[in-house]
Amino acid sequence: MSESKKTRRRGRMLRAVRRWMKRLILLAILLAAGLFGLKAYIRSSVVESEASESYSQAQVRRGPMNETVYGTGTTSARNQPNLLAEADGTLTDLRVSIGDAVKEGEILAVLTNEEIDDTITDLEFALWDLDDTIVDTAAGSKVREIEATARGRVMAVYGQKGDDALAVFRREGALAIISTDGRMKVELQGKNSRLDLTLGESVKIFGIGVDEVGTVVDLTHQGTRAVITILNDDLPMGAHVTVKKENGDTVGESTLEVNKPMAISSYGGTISDVMVKVGDTIQRRETLFKLEDAPLTLKIEDLRLQREAAAKELEDAKAQRENLIIIAPCDGTVASLEVKEGDEITSGTLMGSILQGEEMNLTIAVDELDVVEVEPGQPVTITIDALSGVEMQGEVYKIAPVGTNSGGVTTYDVELTFDAEGTGVRSGMNATGEIEIAAQEDVLYVPVEALMTVNNEKYVMVADGGSTVLASAFAGQSSRSTQRGTRQSGTREGGMPEMNSMPGRAQMADANSMPESLPARGGAQQMEEDASGQSEGIVGRIKEKAMQVYAGVRAWLYEGVEITDAKQITGSLVKVTIGMQNDDYAQITSGVSEGDVVLYTATEESGSSMFGFGGMGGMMGGMGAGRR
Repeated sequence: MSESKKTRRRGRMLRAVRRWMKRLILLAILLAAGLFGLKAYIRSSVVESEASESYSQAQVRRGPMNETVYGTGTTSARNQPNLLAEADGTLTDLRVSIGDAVKEGEILAVLTNEEIDDTITDLEFALWDLDDTIVDTAAGSKVREIEATARGRVMAVYGQKGDDALAVFRREGALAIISTDGRMKVELQGKNSRLDLTLGESVKIFGIGVDEVGTVVDLTHQGTRAVITILNDDLPMGAHVTVKKENGDTVGESTLEVNKPMAISSYGGTISDVMVKVGDTIQRRETLFKLEDAPLTLKIEDLRLQREAAAKELEDAKAQRENLIIIAPCDGTVASLEVKEGDEITSGTLMGSILQGEEMNLTIAVDELDVVEVEPGQPVTITIDALSGVEMQGEVYKIAPVGTNSGGVTTYDVELTFDAEGTGVRSGMNATGEIEIAAQEDVLYVPVEALMTVNNEKYVMVADGGSTVLASAFAGQSSRSTQRGTRQSGTREGGMPEMNSMPGRAQMADANSMPESLPARGGAQQMEEDASGQSEGIVGRIKEKAMQVYAGVRAWLYEGVEITDAKQITGSLVKVTIGMQNDDYAQITSGVSEGDVVLYTATEESGSSMFGFGGMGGMMGGMGAGRR
């Protein structure tokens, strides 16, 4: 081989050696960094485990206990009547703003509608013209009889013999009042709150000469107005009466009125005879009054009908004008305003709302497994996120009949009600409602952390010197401590394992251990046996050195880490049955007695129980903390 070829070959070999040396150095650096990182991780893991894990014991106690269901939501006002426009117009005067306190009957806003004003003026002039025409037409008329247009009972007679019929009509609005359906009514109006009445409820009505039973047939204005009817019109119209519930509670006071009255009217003429008196039962077309000088022409009758129609139209127009004034329906605070001055308003438009009182609602979602135990009237404790230390009492008001499913979980809305007077609670605040679904005054209980579940059965560890071990979750690694002494002897403080503990070339088999000469060609079998024995001896020594290296590295990694079995606690595992359970305690109905001490472990960070069992084999592998 030429000299140049040998030179090139040596150059390639040198470059290959340098590449492998670089790789080996990099690998050694990475290995050293990994070992130092692993050592730091082991030390921090043990420190954190020892710091976070604590062992507790608790006595089985006797006392009161309750079970609750939790839920969160936002508060809303229980009574917040809306302000609705009852006429068309332009909002020209808005007298309140959000947050203002108002009184019942106070003017909140004023609308203007020039068309209504013009209509009222035109109708008033038309009525005056009709009255004049009727008077002029009535002159020189003959005697006329006024007849009843329907069957009924005479409730009032205003016209008397010798009276001018038109003057009586203008003064009283009628010559007589007839009850046409045999009923009377009482109208009630609450001053500051809703009346304690329901539709169809029977009430008692008392007064001078009055002792009747009535029925609530109408509730309006958020229940602040009620109409009660009596199936009897043989009662004094206008009599002052008191309305009471069946239990004797007074609801209010008012006057008796005719339920469906018919007004008897006439224009022109002088009353010459009154044919009926109050209390008489009359038939249709029966004569009620006789008039002298009364017009008998069809023209005067037509004028009378025109006047009645015009009067009704004028009354409606004036009612519309009254509706242009928006009045507070109750005492309270302006909660919302949906309009501003200059807006064109139509009848039925929502203008705002009034927050009445400080009664609040809170709607929470309750799981289908818990809602079966929730009932209206159950006591409730309300806490507000924004108001620390504020706790209010309320009750369950109603439960939604239909649930909502989300992600396979069905919940039901439960509406809670409570009084927030003086607490500072506002509508829309985040709150938590705690419903008490069960309560007992004298039960045995233990912390829920002490419960363990084995094959769907509940157990507790009782401190009675038994052999069952309740150990740290990390204590299972304590077997390493038996090797710690030998591992430490092979380490250098703060550094890597002693190099003396590493297998080296000097520790390999030396030349003295080799045979002095090779066997003869005829002893091939002996030669193979000797070679096999030498090979097994070398492999054994390599394994031994490798184990020494492993032990040294492991001892260095766990240097300064003390793990013992000192934290193990022993007792007896006792099966128990439980009753009610809340987030803190569980009722024990059998298995232990008052004063017994139960043992358990708790991890501070997670708040959950951790159980380790030594000496019980795989049979206890399914144990864990149990909580509803």
